Amino acid sequence: MPHPQTRLAQASTTATVLYFETESRVVRIYRTDSNLFMNLYNRATNVVEVRAAPARLVPSTRDQTVYTNSQGEAQRFARINSQGDTELEIIAADGTVVLQESGVNAVVGVASGSNDFQGNNFAPGTPALVLSAEAARLRSAPRLGSDIVGTARRREVVDVIDRIGNPNDGFIWYQVVYQGTTGWVRGDLLQPV
Repeated sequence: MPHPQTRLAQASTTATVLYFETESRVVRIYRTDSNLFMNLYNRATNVVEVRAAPARLVPSTRDQTVYTNSQGEAQRFARINSQGDTELEIIAADGTVVLQESGVNAVVGVASGSNDFQGNNFAPGTPALVLSAEAARLRSAPRLGSDIVGTARRREVVDVIDRIGNPNDGFIWYQVVYQGTTGWVRGDLLQPV
């Protein structure tokens, strides 16, 4: 069996580019290698309406970033502007707007190197050491106040599987796996091994 570090290094990198929630949906745009994909979850019916569907970045004339997916009979647009405001719009094939909702709890992808987010910045797929005074709390979502799903004690090593930035708190957050539990840890509490 390969060493855990080897498995992480060999896995293709899946990184969240944009995530947000609306009143009726949860939207995730992510990158695997150089390809963009969209997931769209319907909160009312508990159904994933779009799973791993190819997405693309749309040229935009406004101060925003727009991702789209045209699976089935509708076109879906996930937008985020420079202030961090998000929106999901679904347009039917005949041009009718089926849904247009503002989003909350937005998180965005974080590029390697210098950026505006606080916390250590390193690539997913890298094991990391817990720096917290006693233990780092593994959270259900990349924000303070979300449910605590577990803890990783100081100086323990966790496997990092995703990295995002939370525009609301200004921190980099990492999705980690520790002793079989997956959760989110703030970037200032981890250091790459």
